[in-house]
Amino acid sequence: MTMGVPEPYFGVSEDMATSEVAFSRESSFSQGDYIIKTAYASTDVSSANFENTINEVELLVKNFKGNISNTYLSTNYQGLKSYNLTMNIPAEDFENFLKAVEDISKFTNINLNANDVTKYVLDIDSRLKSLNDEKEALEEIKEEAVSTSDKLQVQSQLRYINQDIQVLEGQKEYYENSVSYSTLTLDIREGSGVSLFSWNYYVQRAFNWIESIIGFVVSFGIIAVPLLLLVLGFRKFRSKD
Repeated sequence: MTMGVPEPYFGVSEDMATSEVAFSRESSFSQGDYIIKTAYASTDVSSANFENTINEVELLVKNFKGNISNTYLSTNYQGLKSYNLTMNIPAEDFENFLKAVEDISKFTNINLNANDVTKYVLDIDSRLKSLNDEKEALEEIKEEAVSTSDKLQVQSQLRYINQDIQVLEGQKEYYENSVSYSTLTLDIREGSGVSLFSWNYYVQRAFNWIESIIGFVVSFGIIAVPLLLLVLGFRKFRSKD
């Protein structure tokens, strides 16, 4: 007599895509227990403050015990630089971090989003409970099975269930990791918005050129002066001979 064995569980293929919910700076992020928070912002700074702003923001990330996952430096046709960086900050400090960044340089624009994935995590927990209950029942059946064929059949069902449990546990771990850190992608733009036909543009470029020329002269002097002194000393030594 063949023993009755539950059918394999294949319920992990349901679409788990999350929907984005826009939130304001004043919101408390309390829509659910599992909220993935992201922000995209830009700020315009002068050429003189460009490097300093980058250094201050990167130091701020360290102070908030966050990390920088991506950076990108580009230059436009006007020769103005743009530095884009993606920062991951502990979720509980995210709002304070945004305020601290604005204390360094005001946002030109900012877009904030919150993905409430609470219902998906609860659904995963429910599925895991059902699968673990089913697994426990199958293990009891396996212990009571007499024939080898019955044991192999139960073992096959357990293999499917264990695979589904691993997939669901991986999904839950992903959500938990995503919730624990919030992300800000910030674009720091040097002199952004300056028109090619504006006198401000030419003033900025003139200062940049002057700075480059001074840097070249200083660098050249550091090398040339010792060489000149060496040559003069050598000539003086030869003249004595």
